[in-house]
Amino acid sequence: MQSVPEVEATGGASNEPVAAAAAAASMEVTAKIDMAKLQCPRCDHPFKPPIFEFLVCFSVVCTTATPESSLLVLAFLWRIEFVQCDGGHLACSDCHGELPKDKRYACGQEGAYRRNTTLEDAVGSHKTLCPYSIYGCQIVVPYHESSSHRLECPYAPCGCPEQGCTFAGSPSMVHDHLRDAHGWPVDKIRYGEPLDLRLPESQRRRLLVAEEDGRVFLVVAVGAAAGEFHEVSLACLRANATVGPQYSCRMWAMGNAVGPAGAQSVMMKMMEVPSFVASGEYAAAPLVVHRKLLNGASAEIHLIVRVDEVLP
Repeated sequence: MQSVPEVEATGGASNEPVAAAAAAASMEVTAKIDMAKLQCPRCDHPFKPPIFEFLVCFSVVCTTATPESSLLVLAFLWRIEFVQCDGGHLACSDCHGELPKDKRYACGQEGAYRRNTTLEDAVGSHKTLCPYSIYGCQIVVPYHESSSHRLECPYAPCGCPEQGCTFAGSPSMVHDHLRDAHGWPVDKIRYGEPLDLRLPESQRRRLLVAEEDGRVFLVVAVGAAAGEFHEVSLACLRANATVGPQYSCRMWAMGNAVGPAGAQSVMMKMMEVPSFVASGEYAAAPLVVHRKLLNGASAEIHLIVRVDEVLP
């Protein structure tokens, strides 16, 4: 354990002990602790208040001597006492709700549970930096909240969607990596408003950045082996699809205008926007664009894309 350094107090000799004590009491120390001590021994989940300890019940016989008429009378008094279990059996709130309240879960001794407020204070004081700090998150949370924070952390790392690339980072880091290292063009998009995109054969990748909240979306068009059609996918660049806002998408593939009336062939797809899973993997079915819908000598795919936030 790191020792508390000496603190120099100011303001006079009579105030030095008080000032030093106050400064020492407000300081934080860094200590190493076995994380198993902060976890429920029954389920291995991190302890969080309320925490319960088991007390063993036993009877105590007390005797008192009372002189009555010069005779010694012994009075026997029975008292029930509860003491902490020798095994130090503890239970988190979830386990406590499942266990019998009058028997120890390990050996069946009779007793009762009570709140261990001392351990609750200790658990609440143990804090940890988000494990995604290397990606930019500087949040410090109580140890028992670290798992839930990881699920919600906006800095949780994503991989690079380019085949063979092992880069990983926060969504903003991956955005910069795709733009700078792989040359993906970037377009701004607003929720609920259609965006006109043209993907020539030489560039079938696009980054869309929402103006409202900076959310990054990937648009990827992949050609089939036979060249008869392309599959266009759209995904949200984030590590956890179940946390945070949800999105829906509409995509239209527009063909060349033909005939005297300027009629166009159109393919349309509505879907929930998935989150990016891994290189080349998207959870939702793509928009299938037939070869006849490719435009001009550059064989570009003409898309109209609209992304909407789904209200809870």
